[in-house]
Amino acid sequence: MTLIIASITLLIASTFTSSPVYADAVSDAIKFCNKYERETGVRCGQQRCPCGRSTKEVERWDRGGLRFSICACVSKADLKAAANAEPEIQCRRDSDCDDGVFCNGKEMCRSGQCQQGTSPCKGVKCYEREKMCEKTCEDKDGDGFEAIHCGGNDCDDNNPNRFPGNKEVCDSKGIDEDCDATTVGDLDADGDGFISASCR
Repeated sequence: MTLIIASITLLIASTFTSSPVYADAVSDAIKFCNKYERETGVRCGQQRCPCGRSTKEVERWDRGGLRFSICACVSKADLKAAANAEPEIQCRRDSDCDDGVFCNGKEMCRSGQCQQGTSPCKGVKCYEREKMCEKTCEDKDGDGFEAIHCGGNDCDDNNPNRFPGNKEVCDSKGIDEDCDATTVGDLDADGDGFISASCR
């Protein structure tokens, strides 16, 4: 009788462990563990769930047709050692961290570790191919008025003394201080209370 029970148990176990679903789950677990070990240096193995006391579950495969789940279990001792290990030196200078991408900013090397950069185009679109930011309307002369060529009303964005609303001055050069061609300004050089005829 004991022999019969043992044979039945062996037959059931063999049925589940030799099924295609079980084989696929084990294969996936092995691939997962191989990749995990390469990336972290922490030992990983697949087994029937649950993991043992000295290991920790990091992934599980539950599939229809499986009598039991397959787990990827990693060494707790290796995890602890990895957490306490000094970080690997990634760089010695900023150029070691440069990924060549303009729009994600300049990477920097700090204490042997690469730090991500920040976008150079805050609030505007970034063009990676041209390695430039979308240009907004300019005010190069700093007079508070934007240039005409980009939709502003500053008639001369290279001269801070020429802008809309500025006082127009009558001068021999005919400079348009207020960006209004219809005004010429007033000039009373001799102080007699009469505007010079040259301003009319």
